Amino acid sequence: MAIVACLHAARSNIDVFEQALLALDYPDVELLHRVESELFERAVAQNEVTPDITQATRQAISELCEQADVVIVTCTTLGVAAFETEFSKPVLRIDATLAKVSSRYHGTILVLCTASSTLESTTRLFSAFIPGERLVVELIPRAWAWFNQGDIAGYHQVIADYIRQRPECALGCIVLAQASMSGAEKLIHTTLSVLSGPQVSLQAAIDSLT
Repeated sequence: MAIVACLHAARSNIDVFEQALLALDYPDVELLHRVESELFERAVAQNEVTPDITQATRQAISELCEQADVVIVTCTTLGVAAFETEFSKPVLRIDATLAKVSSRYHGTILVLCTASSTLESTTRLFSAFIPGERLVVELIPRAWAWFNQGDIAGYHQVIADYIRQRPECALGCIVLAQASMSGAEKLIHTTLSVLSGPQVSLQAAIDSLT
């Protein structure tokens, strides 16, 4: 049995990843979850990932490496702590796997975020994979307030409505950059590919074990 550890910022993402694993149908893979909501809340409050938050996140990742075969940092904000750092097991950033996959699409790539704390790091990361003229990163206004109120259905609807009401332009694909956004996928009616982090990062984690 292979163990994939997930470092989350929100407890609600546990079920999101469990459902994504069921959809991928790997019965010999088990998920191990750890939630570090306090670290994320500090990053949001300070509007940056400070050195002490980075150190604490890296410690959490190191501890998960001792228990699992591969680790996914499912929080785009805390994911910067895994940048240019060596761990004893493979460590994947959910946004990095999305950036790699989306870079294979032609045309403009629209990357959507809901938490302002992750906007800068997400833009920087996707820019490393996708030329600037093909990359658009946008923050969906007011969506995060719905998430903070615990109205996940409303949160997902706001995301879908934003995409529906956005002015038409030629796009290669749409990326939902944060794991919490993945539930909006079923509400988005478009012929474009919509990429969300849970399935993409889980598949990448499983592929890293072979």
